[in-house]
Amino acid sequence: MSAPSRTEAKKDQFVGSTKDTLGSAVGNESLQSKGKTQNAAGNTQETAANVTGYVQGAADQVGGAVKGAVNSLTGNTTGEAGNKAQEKKGEAQKAFNS
Repeated sequence: MSAPSRTEAKKDQFVGSTKDTLGSAVGNESLQSKGKTQNAAGNTQETAANVTGYVQGAADQVGGAVKGAVNSLTGNTTGEAGNKAQEKKGEAQKAFNS
């Protein structure tokens, strides 16, 4: 199974909603049911993509903080700056996925 995708999730939500609406409009319960199912699958996939992104952000944040602390203790200011950037990237990624 591939990683959850926001793009695929949004597509499934849109197509599912369209099928649901169209099925309702023409009285086709099967199409309406398939639309609801596809929309729900899109919602689930979007949640999974958000969780995955948040976890990746947390890992970047922690990794950057730990490496930055080590570089700070060893006097490696160049590495410390790069790790601070990784930590900030992780914070931003967590915020985006919250």
